[in-house]
Amino acid sequence: MTATLKKLGFIHRRLWGRDELYRLAVLLGPASLLGCLLAAILWEGIAVVGAMNSHPLPWAVPEGPRQWSASDGQRHTVQPSSALPSMRPDGTLAGYEPGWRATINPIEVGAASQVDVKTTVLAVFPFDGSSIDMERLLIAGPKNSQFVGEGQAFFVVKTPGIYTLSARLERPAAPPADCLVRLAFGPQRAISNLKLAISTELSFTYDPISFDLQPGLYSTAWAFGCWHDHQMTTPGRLTVLVGHPGEDALLPARLNDFVRLGAAP
Repeated sequence: MTATLKKLGFIHRRLWGRDELYRLAVLLGPASLLGCLLAAILWEGIAVVGAMNSHPLPWAVPEGPRQWSASDGQRHTVQPSSALPSMRPDGTLAGYEPGWRATINPIEVGAASQVDVKTTVLAVFPFDGSSIDMERLLIAGPKNSQFVGEGQAFFVVKTPGIYTLSARLERPAAPPADCLVRLAFGPQRAISNLKLAISTELSFTYDPISFDLQPGLYSTAWAFGCWHDHQMTTPGRLTVLVGHPGEDALLPARLNDFVRLGAAP
């Protein structure tokens, strides 16, 4: 028994002098060490959860509609919505006709001047030009209600190259009005702007955005409307501008630049 105790004492002294963990185990005891280990694990878990809360996962971050950037100077690549259809003898596309499918959609303007364009369609009419006037929208829209006009069409690309898209808002000097301008191309917006309380003469062209496109049909849409004190008002005009390969200037869209599917409603 004495020999065993001496051996244990020798081992104890050697471990005490060389092993820090052994000294902690002797001083704190197994239960205390286990408690410290669990506390450390719990503390690390709280830190991880805190980091997750301060840096949400990408899918948890609310995002608004994506928008093409004109400031980076890049030529964006977009996949066509569909291939070019066969052509008629006169050069027009089979199953399509020039122009836009235009609709009247109600809007809701928030306290921070955020405009929510509703998906409800109040009226449908064909629109064949490159410019849409508020007078035309007032004819098609309801009375005593806030709304905007929306146009939907396909941009026709027959020749590969660099194309540019933009829009111009025009309004002569008139009583103040708020005017919404939006232009979408492919899966993203190209323009989204609300000009508040316009009263002086205005002719404003938005920064053009360049696209490197291959032959095909590309989904395009615009939204436009002017109002004051919750009532739609005139005057005002939105013009869709297009730059074709080899052209230096943006010009109003040509007759066959945009087509709608089938016959006009």
